[in-house]
Amino acid sequence: MNEKKLFNDGWEFAKTDLNAVSSDGLIFKPVALPHDWLIYDTQNLYEDSIGWYRKDYHHSKNNHSVLLCFDGVYMDSYLYVNGKLIGTWKYGYSSFEHDITEALNDGENEILLKVVHQSPNSRWYSGAGIYRNVWLKTRDYNHIVTNGVYISTKQLSD
Repeated sequence: MNEKKLFNDGWEFAKTDLNAVSSDGLIFKPVALPHDWLIYDTQNLYEDSIGWYRKDYHHSKNNHSVLLCFDGVYMDSYLYVNGKLIGTWKYGYSSFEHDITEALNDGENEILLKVVHQSPNSRWYSGAGIYRNVWLKTRDYNHIVTNGVYISTKQLSD
């Protein structure tokens, strides 16, 4: 069983300065993904800040791996599931995924993505946040990893 579902609904967002070490005590508000938090203040398009994205996810234990796939997050991201750091991604222009299976509980789970934006970082306006789709993948434990198979051919001479 391999499945890929759009996972954009139900996210909440809060913003802090760069000194924040956790999301404790923040007031989260619903947000629609894709999302760019810098665009809301056009007088400060290069603000240094941290965006915190949170989502509740109900999971039923089974014999499948569960991955979160991000098509684009700008800039440096840190993914937590139930308070456990799952992984980081330090490049904002490419997609990435993290296997969250081991951190999931049977029942309710909290997914938290910390996104750090610092300027200068690009020649053009980069935006900040989850600026592309998020996907939830489930797959059998025995599987081919994403981008794990490459095929090439040889040109035969005449």
